[in-house]
Amino acid sequence: MRYFILILFFAVQNFTYAQIGRKANELKDSTFTIPMITANYGMAWKAGDISNRFGRNNAVGGSFVIKNKKNWYYGVKGNFNWGNDVKESSILDGIKTSEGMVIDNEGRLTFIYLEERGSSFFLTGGKVFNVLANNKNSGILVYGGLGTLHHKIKISFKDNITSLSDEYKKGYDRLSFGYAANVFIGYMHLSKNRFINFFGGFDFIYGQTQSLRKFNYDTQQADTEYSSNILYGFNVGWIIRLNKRTKDEFYYD
Repeated sequence: MRYFILILFFAVQNFTYAQIGRKANELKDSTFTIPMITANYGMAWKAGDISNRFGRNNAVGGSFVIKNKKNWYYGVKGNFNWGNDVKESSILDGIKTSEGMVIDNEGRLTFIYLEERGSSFFLTGGKVFNVLANNKNSGILVYGGLGTLHHKIKISFKDNITSLSDEYKKGYDRLSFGYAANVFIGYMHLSKNRFINFFGGFDFIYGQTQSLRKFNYDTQQADTEYSSNILYGFNVGWIIRLNKRTKDEFYYD
């Protein structure tokens, strides 16, 4: 009888531990609603009409997004773009000397620097597909977005040049604005320790832009045509989770 009681005690104990372990595993595999902010860096190449104006550019930006319990992903994102590969470099030929320089107000030869500047903003929505991940809050991230795109040629120099005052620059800088669509396909990882959270993948933007200046001084023509803008490249970023630790996440972490 004594041995029977001992055997029964160990059987009940093992069953209890098994149930606790099963419960912990169930909670570990749970998904959570997670608001987050991101900081990202990207690099993009050009196609379409914009490729005649600019080459490769860099981008930095951020987003505020929410991933809910069903792994739907939605929020807002923005990027600031810059680069020094300006292909439409002849815009100032009409005021340059034979050496390719501009004469400033003091009669000195001055170098002119042309750079790309721009930005994009999107409302985004998509989903996290739980594949290639060890928990249900990570996986393949796919989303699309609708928003705006703008860019211009930044004209820089050190000395005073009346013919390139802030007002006259508007006739050369090709400031353009339009609406755009964005697609991202990549991977998002949310770690168990809540600190190593990141994403990375392929980023694609297509937009139609139009000049906001209407008239270009160098061509002496109105600029009213729409142009196609294709930007494609990669985007990687760091994620800061904003949700508080829940009772369920005690098991998850």
